[in-house]
Amino acid sequence: MSDEAPAPPEGPTVLLINVRARRGGRAARIVAAALERQGITLSKVIRVRRPRRLGPLVEGLRDEGVGRLIVGGGDGTLSTVATRLAGSHVVLGVIPLGTANDFARTLGIPGHLPTAAAIAAGTHVRAIDLARANDAFFLNVASIGMSAQMTMFLSAELKRWLGPMAYLIAGVRAFARHPTFLARISSPAGVTERLVHQVVVGNGRFYGGGVLVARESTLEDGVLAVYTLGTRSRWELLRTLALLRFRVPLLRPGDVFLRTPAVLVDTEPAGKLVNLDGELRTTTPVAFTVVPRALRVLTSPTASSGGVDDDLGSRMERSTEEGAERRNREDRPSADDADGLRSSTQT
Repeated sequence: MSDEAPAPPEGPTVLLINVRARRGGRAARIVAAALERQGITLSKVIRVRRPRRLGPLVEGLRDEGVGRLIVGGGDGTLSTVATRLAGSHVVLGVIPLGTANDFARTLGIPGHLPTAAAIAAGTHVRAIDLARANDAFFLNVASIGMSAQMTMFLSAELKRWLGPMAYLIAGVRAFARHPTFLARISSPAGVTERLVHQVVVGNGRFYGGGVLVARESTLEDGVLAVYTLGTRSRWELLRTLALLRFRVPLLRPGDVFLRTPAVLVDTEPAGKLVNLDGELRTTTPVAFTVVPRALRVLTSPTASSGGVDDDLGSRMERSTEEGAERRNREDRPSADDADGLRSSTQT
C-alpha cells in the first residue's frame, strides 16, 4: 500500500444535501454560507428529496468531472455516495446530518455544521478503505441477525422524530423477537461454526450511533474486524451489548473475534438479510473483502485515523450541536426562500 498523500481536489465543487436526513431540512443554506466564508465557490447546490435518485445523480456528477462533492446526510446517504465514487478522482466532503453519523465520527468530523463545512472546504485528503459484501460496498459495518432485524423496525420517520432514541426502541423490539441461527465463518485463519444471535463485520470504528466495532480499527488498516454474539443467555447478551454501547473495552466482545482482509459467512437457514450501513442490501451466503484506499475523503489535518477521542467526541457533539442551534437561528431560511438557493437544483 502506497504511503503517498492523495492529491487535493481539482475541478468544480458541488454541494448535495439529503433534505430527508434528520437535520437535512435547513442544512443547505447554512452549509452553503459556511463554504462561501471559506472561499469555496459552488457550481451547484442540489437538494435531494427522493433518495432513490441519489445513486444515478452521483454517477452523473462523477462523469461530468466534479472534483469535490460535499454531501450532507446520514450514514446511509454517505454509503450510497461512496459506492458510486469508489476508485474515482472525486474527493468526498462529509456533512453529518443523520441520526448515528458513525462514518463522520470515525473520521473525526463533528456535527457542528460550520465546522464540518470548514473541513470539507480544506485540502487534507485521506484515501480510505471500503468494504465489499458480495457486490455491494459499505463504509462502516455489516451485520447479520439481530441488527438486521432492528433495521426492519427502524423507520426514517422514527429516526427523524426520536433521533438516537429510535435505535433504543428498535433495538428493544429486535432483542425480544430475533431468532438465533447457525453461522459458518471461513477466513484465512480457518473455519468456525457457531449458533449465534448476530455476526458483525466492521470496516470503520463505530456503528449504531457510537458502538465500538473494535477499538484498534481504522479506515486505513486493510482488514475487517469480525465478531459474533453467540449462544449465551439473552441477559448475558444484553450485558455485552450495554458494554459495547458505553465503549467499555472488550478484548473479545463475542464468541469469535478476528481481524482479516476477507471472510465468508454462510448461515442456516440461508438467505438471511445482511445490514450494510443501516440498509438491507444483500443476503447470505456473503463474501466480505476489503478494497484498500478506494475512496478519497476530506478530513481535518489533526484528526487521528481512529477518529476523535471517545469522551472528547461525545462532549464536542453535544456542545457543537447546541451551539449550532443558537448560531444558526439567524441563518434559517424564511418562508420565501426555504425551498431553494441561488443556483440550486431540486431532485
